[in-house]
Amino acid sequence: RPNPMLRRIGEALGISQQQRFNVEHLRHLIGVLEKSPLVTIANSEAMVETVREISELVTWGDKHDPAITECFLERRVLETMLCYLEPARRTTKPMKVQILQTLSIFFQNLSDETTVYTLLSNNHINDLIVHRFDFHDEELMAYYISFLKALSLRLNAQTIHFFFNPDKVPEFPLLTEALRFFNHEEHMVRVAVRTLTLNIYKIEDLGMRAYVCNRTAVPYFSNVVWEVMRKCREIDSLIVAAALRGGADSPRQAIALRDRVETLVQSQLDTMYYMHDVCVAGVGALRMVLCSRVLHQFLGVLCLDALAPTPFPAERQIDSEPVSVPAALLTLAQVLTIVDDPLL
Repeated sequence: RPNPMLRRIGEALGISQQQRFNVEHLRHLIGVLEKSPLVTIANSEAMVETVREISELVTWGDKHDPAITECFLERRVLETMLCYLEPARRTTKPMKVQILQTLSIFFQNLSDETTVYTLLSNNHINDLIVHRFDFHDEELMAYYISFLKALSLRLNAQTIHFFFNPDKVPEFPLLTEALRFFNHEEHMVRVAVRTLTLNIYKIEDLGMRAYVCNRTAVPYFSNVVWEVMRKCREIDSLIVAAALRGGADSPRQAIALRDRVETLVQSQLDTMYYMHDVCVAGVGALRMVLCSRVLHQFLGVLCLDALAPTPFPAERQIDSEPVSVPAALLTLAQVLTIVDDPLL
């Protein structure tokens, strides 16, 4: 659907929709990119609008005029856009955001397989995945992780070889780069990473699954379980400390405590539902690794030791004291009810 703002700009300039949505106009926009190798504060707004309009044109052309997408591919516009990310060009942040947004739009909306395969070829997308953006910038981080999620939605038995190559380093950047943010402070980022991993786990490719199980499963699931343990201990310490104060908290303190505990509990539940999704994804080796981590690294240390007269034979770590009995019962009930796997 045409962008209303661009339509209004076009109308103000006396350019009709019919004049804009054609190959000639795309060639004009590509020429603007090719004549402007640097994006500075002075021309940033105009360049961002140029890339935005290109994305609109290509998306429209995918449905209505193949000549537009053919022109986009023949002129190697993707390579032109990615060149703006070279550190030496010192491209402005709005342009970087627009490039990520444009590619997310492409992979979410383009239906022609030839166009999608061409965009994925030559390793350009993998190079973009490993590009070091300023991840301290919340806006860039949000668009980057949305881009990764959009790519994962394109994964299938035919496209997986564009992302996973055991003969290259890194072998599977889409997965390994996403896993770096599994515990990001932003909920949206954490959810996107989990969605991406589940999309990957569903792909039936023996080589890729062997890599995932042998190279990433143990460290990743260990970190996920460790984070659950950390939050479980925080919940327990907050409740125990409040009980020791004997109701001496002010109303404001009580509300803050309740809100913090509710936030932690909801985070725990989200993670447990994710664990359930992994267990039912149909990859036996992943299920065994995850359940082993949950049982021996988490439940055995935190919960079963609190309930059993003799220590559970779990994997001992620093700070391996169990939580209080009420917290142990609550956690055990949540895991067994939500994850609900016979291996547990």
